[in-house]
Amino acid sequence: MTPPDKTLLPLQKKAKERSVKTITIEYDLETLVKKIKKNVIKLNPEYQRNHRWKDETSSRLIESLILNIPIPTIYISQDVDVDAEVEDDVARYSVIDGQQRLTAIYNYINNKFRLEGLNSLDELNGLKYEDLPPFLTRRLEERTITCLRIDSTIDPQVKFDIFERLNSGSVELTAQELRNSNYRGKFNQLLKKLSTNETFTELARLDPESNKVKQMYDRELVLRFFALAHNDGFRDYVGGFKNFLNTKMNSFSQLDHLELTTFETNFINTFEMIKKSFGNTPFAKYRCEEKNTLNLMSKFNVAVFDSVVVPFYKMSQSKTQPITNYDKFKTLFTDIEYFKSIEGSTNDMNKVHTRIKKSLEIFEL
Repeated sequence: MTPPDKTLLPLQKKAKERSVKTITIEYDLETLVKKIKKNVIKLNPEYQRNHRWKDETSSRLIESLILNIPIPTIYISQDVDVDAEVEDDVARYSVIDGQQRLTAIYNYINNKFRLEGLNSLDELNGLKYEDLPPFLTRRLEERTITCLRIDSTIDPQVKFDIFERLNSGSVELTAQELRNSNYRGKFNQLLKKLSTNETFTELARLDPESNKVKQMYDRELVLRFFALAHNDGFRDYVGGFKNFLNTKMNSFSQLDHLELTTFETNFINTFEMIKKSFGNTPFAKYRCEEKNTLNLMSKFNVAVFDSVVVPFYKMSQSKTQPITNYDKFKTLFTDIEYFKSIEGSTNDMNKVHTRIKKSLEIFEL
C-alpha cells in the first residue's frame, strides 16, 4: 500500500474542515411562516440584502406555489443546536439563500400585499391572502418547499462563502450590499442604525421606500461621510472610489465599542449642526447664470454633500462656531473650478480634492 503523500496532508485537512454537512427537509408553508413569525428562522442576517422584490414578482411566486410549479431549494443555516437552551428572541436558523422568496411568502400570508400581474390565474389579481377561497388557502398552507439545512458546526466564513457562491448568478449586488456581506460586525450595524437617523434622512432627501434605499444607498452615504470626513480621510483618496470605500470600511470594522460610540455622536452632532446652520436643503446644487444669479438644479447632490459634511465634521469636533451665512457658502457655485468639480464624473480624484479644499477655504478651516 502506497503511503500518503505528506505534501497533500494540509490540503486534506483543509478540505475536511471546510466540507459542508447538510440535511434536506421538506417544510409546508404554514410551518415556515410560523417559524419566521416566532423568529426561529431569521430572514435577514447581516450578510443578506434588503427585500427588493416588487409585489408583481412576489405575486408570480405565489401563483407558482398554487400551481405546484417547482421552485428552487431554500438554503438555511442552523446557527443554534436544536437541544441548546437560548432566549426566545434568539433565532436558531438564518436564511443563506431564498430570503426574497420566503419574505414574499411571509408577507402574502400576512396580508401585506395584493396579487397583481398574474397571467395563468388572472382571476386572483387584486386578492389578498384573506380574500382567497378556502381551497386555495389550504393548498398554499400545505404546499411544501425543499430546504437544505447546513449544520451548526460549520465555520462562519464558509457560510458567507456559500452565500456569495449561491448569489453569483442572481440579481447583481450593489457595492454596498457586497460590503454588507463582506465586512460584518459592529461598524456595519452602526451604518444600518445611522442610515435611519431622522435628521440625516431629511437632509439627504432619502425615501425609505425607494429602490436606492432598498439597495443600501443610504448606508453607503453614511460610509462616505466617515470615509471622507474622519481624520481628513479625503486626503487618502488617490482614485477608485469603490475600493477607497472598501478600504475605509475594513479599517472602521476594527474599531472598538468606545470608538464607535464616538463615531455615532460625531455623526449626529454634525448633521444637527448642518441643519441648524444651512436649513433643510444644505446639499442643493445651483448653477450660476447671468449677473451671478443662482438657479436651483437639484435639492440633493452627492458632490455638494462632500463639500458640506467634511468642514462641518471638523467644526463639530473642534467645537468651532460654524458659519451661519448659507449665502456665503453658495458663492462657491460662482467659482468655475468648484462647479466643474461637482459636475460629470464627480468621484474623480482631482474633483473630490478640489471641491473639499475649496469648501474648507470658505469655512476658513
